[in-house]
Amino acid sequence: MKNIYKILVFSFVLAMPLVMSVEIKAQSKAQVENVNFFVEGENLVITYDIVKASSGETFEVSVNIATTSGKKISAFSLQGDVGPGVIGGKYKRITWDLKKDNVYLDDEIEVEVIALSMAVNSGVNIGGALLRSAIFPGWGNSYVKGGGPYWLIGVVAYGTLGGSIYFNNQAYNAYEDYKNATTANDRDQFYNDAESHKNMQNTLAITTGAIWAIDLIWTAVQAGNARKQAAQNKVSLDYYYDPMAQQPLFRITYNLN
Repeated sequence: MKNIYKILVFSFVLAMPLVMSVEIKAQSKAQVENVNFFVEGENLVITYDIVKASSGETFEVSVNIATTSGKKISAFSLQGDVGPGVIGGKYKRITWDLKKDNVYLDDEIEVEVIALSMAVNSGVNIGGALLRSAIFPGWGNSYVKGGGPYWLIGVVAYGTLGGSIYFNNQAYNAYEDYKNATTANDRDQFYNDAESHKNMQNTLAITTGAIWAIDLIWTAVQAGNARKQAAQNKVSLDYYYDPMAQQPLFRITYNLN
């Protein structure tokens, strides 16, 4: 007689405490300085520093590029220290793939680097980051980096978890049909269905666990690096703060001819 393991129906319940806090944010006195750019092969490389940033302060960095006549140049293929989650400090670098954007520079251009403060975090809480990722994978990553589409990790994790529960129930139902079958053919069919569903359930469950585990490790590494980098960024430098602009802003002109 064939043996079949009993398939257990499980439930996954998350208790998420409601945390309410009041935070008073002071205006950032960070400043973008030492902006420079140069052509390197088929790329335009932009370098800059963010000085006078608070410990753990993150910025959303954007770049405006235009000719001296005022014609804006669209730059989409940007990589490096750009977008949300850039930590203050020196030696920031952005690479613009000119060929990918079908751009040919044959005129004077102006480059504007804008760093808008996203949050002031006086030291990333590693435990808090791990707790967030344990509840919803990717949440801790967003907390550490100050934004980003890390929520997609949680969507995938909960999708595989839901699939695991679905196939677990399908396997349980097929096993019940197997026990109640009256013919040998039906028993064989239901047994095979139960085994197939159980294998799929196990695969998805392992995938879910792997996503959770990998994201927790990744979150811990990101949080540790953020704390280390925040400590290294405590550099005292002279700066100029423009109360009219009310943001760290620096613009230069460079002749490519």
